[in-house]
Amino acid sequence: MSVPNRGASLQWRQRVQLPRDVTRVWWWREQWRRNPRWAVAIRAAVAASLAWAVAGVLPGPAADFPYYAPFGAVIATTFTLAGSVRESLQSVAAIAVGGAVGWVVDFLPVRGPLAVALVIVPAVVLAGWGRLGAMGSWVPTAALFTLIVGHGEATYVGAYAGLTLLGALIGIAVNAVLPPLPLAPAQAAVARFRHTLAADLGQLADLIRSTELPSLADWEREHASSPRERAQMHTAVAEVGEAAHRNRRARRYSGSIGALQEEARVLDRLGLVVSDLADLLLSDVGAGRVDRSEVLAGESGERVCAALRTISAALENTTPAGTADPHVASDETPLSSAHASDAVQDARSAAPRTDDQVLYDGVVLSLERAVDSLARVERTD
Repeated sequence: MSVPNRGASLQWRQRVQLPRDVTRVWWWREQWRRNPRWAVAIRAAVAASLAWAVAGVLPGPAADFPYYAPFGAVIATTFTLAGSVRESLQSVAAIAVGGAVGWVVDFLPVRGPLAVALVIVPAVVLAGWGRLGAMGSWVPTAALFTLIVGHGEATYVGAYAGLTLLGALIGIAVNAVLPPLPLAPAQAAVARFRHTLAADLGQLADLIRSTELPSLADWEREHASSPRERAQMHTAVAEVGEAAHRNRRARRYSGSIGALQEEARVLDRLGLVVSDLADLLLSDVGAGRVDRSEVLAGESGERVCAALRTISAALENTTPAGTADPHVASDETPLSSAHASDAVQDARSAAPRTDDQVLYDGVVLSLERAVDSLARVERTD
């Protein structure tokens, strides 16, 4: 009998490198704060187990389908208390509507594949009912369950919807006792969009000094993450606002929530400014079709580049909302909006104009861009 080579087996073992602070309590607390889905999972587990226990002692037809109660509890356990109530009501309504469809079709003198088809058509149509929201997708499922599992019996529809409602109420109660507040993910979403905007501004500065400019379509294709991250920021911040409603935990973080919402609004406007700058630099505007290589040549171009880079660097600095890295990799004073304002004024001084001229030029440019947009719309008709 051959003896296995112990050295050969050991060479496949790899040491897992754990985080340096994994033994510290604050590290685990920070991981918990940054990953609220763990809290959602625990709340869902508690609510589902309670719903199962309650459904197990109910008499009558409910005792035959106790698994629908944990199902309702899981649906009701979301990131926000308001969302928990809304989605619970919508899910129960969707199940009731689907059950009614299955119950009606069972009365028809058809069976087999034809009955399934007759259930699916109205169920899918009703799933698009706006009042059911995202839970409308449960209408076809409930209709099929009622027809196939419940054999079209009204008692099944009642047990299905009733037990789901029972579990949802338990889930809402658990959420009310331990209200969620997904602040850290929203801060992370805002931070991602901040860094993306800063990078976009830096790249626009590089393009000014470039001899070959990409088309606006190429720019938008290469920076497709910017509108996606902007939408994610909107969703995350809106979720925090909804979660803070009637949430006793939110009182402790009211300052952070307010600062986060304000920063999101500012970044949203800044995102539009970056899009406008890219449009100005990379698209042809108006009948004149100006040559940007001449307009931004020499000192004027250098000052515009400096302004863009200063704004980009200032975006990376810390804010009251805590979404930027407070550690600046430089011994110099961190750049701020004051530095950016000085840089913009320097850029303006390269081609001095009065305020009324600047305003008029901006209005005319916007009108020319509107005409170009109108022409593109007409070509698509």
